[in-house]
Amino acid sequence: MKKYFKFTPKQLFRNFRHPYLLILRRIDNLEVIFSIYLTRLRFLLFLALFILILIVLTIFLIAYTPLRQYIPGYGDIKEKEMAYNLAKKTDSLVDILEQREVYYTNLHTLLITLDTNYNKTLRAFYYNPENLNLNKIKLSLPLSNIQITKKFNENPSPKSIRLLTKASENIKAMNDGIVIDTSYISSLNAKQVIIQHKNNMISIYKNLDKVNVGIGTNVKTNEIIGVAKPTSSFLEISVFLNGDAVNPENFWQ
Repeated sequence: MKKYFKFTPKQLFRNFRHPYLLILRRIDNLEVIFSIYLTRLRFLLFLALFILILIVLTIFLIAYTPLRQYIPGYGDIKEKEMAYNLAKKTDSLVDILEQREVYYTNLHTLLITLDTNYNKTLRAFYYNPENLNLNKIKLSLPLSNIQITKKFNENPSPKSIRLLTKASENIKAMNDGIVIDTSYISSLNAKQVIIQHKNNMISIYKNLDKVNVGIGTNVKTNEIIGVAKPTSSFLEISVFLNGDAVNPENFWQ
């Protein structure tokens, strides 16, 4: 009659700890090259440790080496992200280039106007006030209420006038035109806006806290182009006609 043995947990554990001798010999002379005592439990532990090390190395190779590029779908996601970022940068650069093109076009026109190498006879005719009907040129007020604190030809800045501004008061364009500059003035710790108008006229607005327009923007008369400083301050206005500074008061309606 066959006998059936039932292993208890204690017997099973004892069986896993039963030692075995693993010997590696040369086939020609049976010389022992390597030998080690093993148990089933130790073998399983070594096998689990080997598998764990293999998993860690695989994760490291995939995460921190160029091998990750060969994972299906990984390259597509990264390439799409790079293409999207490049498209955004390209759009931004195109906008900047368009603004710069408008700026340099208007600046070139301004520099041509100020060129001192023109023929004297031509310049005399060009700048002769009699050849231009100044009565037809009208400018709107840049502020709701005008209070002049420094008149034209007075220091400092004799080519401009200064107007008292309320806290955060809106600054308005005096005529239709195109913005050719919105830069920062370190001496005033403020910003300025320069607008090119028709009849070869340029208006400059200095000591702004905020600017609401950009280079190349077409503005209309009385359109808000910026905001005065948050405390009571001044707005410095300059107007150039054919390259010469003129008194803005002579053109205000």
